Amino acid sequence: MLENSNSTEHHFYNYTPSRRAPIIFGWLNIFATGLIIILVFYCGFSKFREVRQWKKFNIELRHFSVTKLIAAYIPLIIGMAMETLGYAGRSISVVDQQVVGPYVLQVLLLLVAPTLYAATIYMLFGRLTYLLFAEETLILPAKFNTSFFVIGDIISLVMQTAGSSMRANANSAKSGTNIATAGLFIQLGFFGLFIINEALFYFRIKSISSNIHTNFRLWKFSNFILLFNSILILVRSIVRTIEFKQGDEGFITDHEWCLYTFDSALMFIVGFIFLVSLPFFGIFQLQHASVKTQLEEAYDKKNSEFVPNDYLNNYNASIDMSDLDSFRYAVEFKREDIIMK
Repeated sequence: MLENSNSTEHHFYNYTPSRRAPIIFGWLNIFATGLIIILVFYCGFSKFREVRQWKKFNIELRHFSVTKLIAAYIPLIIGMAMETLGYAGRSISVVDQQVVGPYVLQVLLLLVAPTLYAATIYMLFGRLTYLLFAEETLILPAKFNTSFFVIGDIISLVMQTAGSSMRANANSAKSGTNIATAGLFIQLGFFGLFIINEALFYFRIKSISSNIHTNFRLWKFSNFILLFNSILILVRSIVRTIEFKQGDEGFITDHEWCLYTFDSALMFIVGFIFLVSLPFFGIFQLQHASVKTQLEEAYDKKNSEFVPNDYLNNYNASIDMSDLDSFRYAVEFKREDIIMK
């Protein structure tokens, strides 16, 4: 660690740091970040026309605009970019340990980036519960639930950022460590409560009045991804908190492999899981499945109002729910079709 801001010899690390490891993780994060940016915007704008068509129906549908769905992934993208810059700073720092800037940069970015990953998880979970009509399963009222966890995340982010910056100066290093540690404890508290919230949601959803969740199973995979990634971030935060509590001479601080095992690897796995699951179990696909189910239920309800059962049994035409114009035709003109027959 930095012993004295005015000394001629700086000791940033309690070991001989690897030169290859930050380069490897830096490149891995570059590719992952680039791919997830492409996927988020591709998946989002590929649904733009579909979302716009939903507004044509004279039916109240629960859905989000494409912009709001994309916005949920923005903190994740920023966090992954921060990880990339953090490893770039570390690769420079391990080569020239006399330069303070790259060392401070990598400490700061690698510490606070996971809070942005958490923000995406909070936002996606809020959208998930809304699309499932499952707000009543949450610990807090739905309109405060996402905001509560995001605000806690922001407080943790600010404290970790301020504390990490102060640690670079010998005169304020102890205070900075205490502030950063407090920020990590706040993150642990909010994240632990969130995981409880998510678990309760899974068990309580069976008792809600809406049947949306029973008509498609996609939400279970989406929720499992959020829960699993939450646990990975929680483990990482616990280890980093222990590191700060142990101080500059602690076991974790003295062994570089702890950083790459319990921070670098875990955060890359979180980003990778989001990357590979996004085209299949992302919020865009979840919204499509939810709205399709809502349309099917609305169609069944309208049919039951004016279509005799014997006619339904003998009616051979099938409605392709992926063709929104077919649904619109069925709902608006089926009555006239029956009367004429």
